Amino acid sequence: MPIVVVGINHENAPLDLVEKVTLSDEDIGKLLVSVAQNDDLYEAIVLSTCLRTEIYAVTGQFHDAVDDLARSLSSHTGTSNELLEQYLEVRFDDDAVMYIFEVAAGLRSSIPGETEVLGQVKRALEHAGKAGSAGPVLNSLFQHAIKAGKQVRNLTGIARGPTSFAHIAAEVVVNGMHGNLDNSKVVVIGAGEMGEGLAGAICSYGSPQDLAIFSRTPQKARALAGALVGVNAHGHGMESLPRHLVGADAVMVSVAARSVVLDHAMVEAAVEKARIPSRDTSGKVATSSRDTSGKGGDSHAAPDGTVDLVIVDLGMPKNVDPRVASIDGVSLFDMDYMVARAESTLAGRREEFDRAGAIISSGIESYRRYQRERGAVPVLAALRNKVEELRVEELNNARSRIIQDGKISDQAWDEMDRITRRITAKMLHQPTIVLKGTAGTPKGEKIIEAVRDLFGL
Repeated sequence: MPIVVVGINHENAPLDLVEKVTLSDEDIGKLLVSVAQNDDLYEAIVLSTCLRTEIYAVTGQFHDAVDDLARSLSSHTGTSNELLEQYLEVRFDDDAVMYIFEVAAGLRSSIPGETEVLGQVKRALEHAGKAGSAGPVLNSLFQHAIKAGKQVRNLTGIARGPTSFAHIAAEVVVNGMHGNLDNSKVVVIGAGEMGEGLAGAICSYGSPQDLAIFSRTPQKARALAGALVGVNAHGHGMESLPRHLVGADAVMVSVAARSVVLDHAMVEAAVEKARIPSRDTSGKVATSSRDTSGKGGDSHAAPDGTVDLVIVDLGMPKNVDPRVASIDGVSLFDMDYMVARAESTLAGRREEFDRAGAIISSGIESYRRYQRERGAVPVLAALRNKVEELRVEELNNARSRIIQDGKISDQAWDEMDRITRRITAKMLHQPTIVLKGTAGTPKGEKIIEAVRDLFGL
C-alpha cells in the first residue's frame, strides 16, 4: 500500500506557522482518532516537534487521502486551509520512505545530527501504537528509520559538537556570563525531555551556585533536580516561580503549553526587585557587571549598559511573552535565533552527509528486504498451505468413499495423488511469479492484500 506524508516543516514554512501547528501529546491523540475514522487510511502516525508537524499514512487513495489529511491538520491546529496549502509538503512512497530516514538521522534538522528528534520519532511511534493506528507497514518503516538514525550518530561525525537546541541554549547562557557560571543563579522552566536537556546542558559547562527547576508537576521538577549530581539544584511548582526569578542571571524555558508561562509583568517585577541595591560584607554596593557585547537576539540593556537577565525561550509555541525583550536589562533569545545560530555555526557538519547517506541507503534496503519477506513469501507459503490442505482433504474424502466400494487400487490412488499435486502446482505457478515479481512495490502490496482477502489468509 502507498505511503504518504503530509505536513509543515521549518525547511519551507515560516517559523511562526510551524509554531502554530505544533501539537501537544493530547492533540496528537485526538488527531490520530480523527484520522482513523477515514476508511481510505489504513495506518497513521503523527510526528510533531518544534520544527515539524507531519502525518505519515498508508492509504489506497492517494489524492483523496492528501486532501483529507490536510483538512484534518487544518481542523486540529486551528489553521486555515488556504494558509496551510501555501506551505504544505506532500511526499509519496519512495520519497516518503527516504524522508523519515533522513528525519530520524537528523539530516533534516537545523542542527545536523541533533539528538532530540530521534526520541521524538520514537514517541510518535509509541503514540500511534497506543492509539492503534500504526500497522505493519509504518511500524516497520519507523523501526528501521530509528535504527538507521542511531547508526548515523554512532558511525559518523555528524553529531560532533553541540547536538541539540538545549546545548546551543546553554552556550548562549554561558556566553552571556563570559564563560563563568560561578556564583550564578539559573532557572529552568520545564521538567520534560527538553527541560532535562536544558538542565543537563547548562551543568555540562559548570556548576551554577543555584539551579531552580520548575514544572506544573512539582514532583517531576524535584525528581529532575535530584538527578543532577554535584549541583545545588531544587525543584518547585509554578506558583513559586515569581519569587525565584528575583536575582536570576538566566532563565531557560521549554514547556508543552500553548500559552505564555513567563509574561512581561512577572519578568519586569523580578528585574526591578533585583535592582534594589544590596551591600556585601565589605559594605560596598553590589551591582551587575555583565554587558551585552557579543550577544545576539533581542536585548535591551539597562541604562548603565549591564544585562540583568538572559532568557532563552525554546517553546514552540512561544513560552515567553515577546514583549519581555523591551525590558531594560533583559536579553531574550527565541527559536528563530537558535535556528539561525545553528545554521551559521554548524554548517561544517554537513560534510558528513555523504557518509550518513550511505548508512541511510543501507537502512532503506534492509527495510525493503523486510517488506518483501513479510509480503510475498509469507503470503505464498500461506496460499500453498491452504491449497494443499484443500487438496488432501478432498482426496481423503474421495478415498474413503472409493475404497469402501473396492473400485480403486493403491497404485491408482498414488497416481491420482500425483495428478492433483501437478494440478495445484500449475495453478499456483502464475500467482507465484506475479507475487515475487512485484514484491516491494505499490502494485505488489495491492496484489498481496487482494490474495489475502480472496483466500482468507
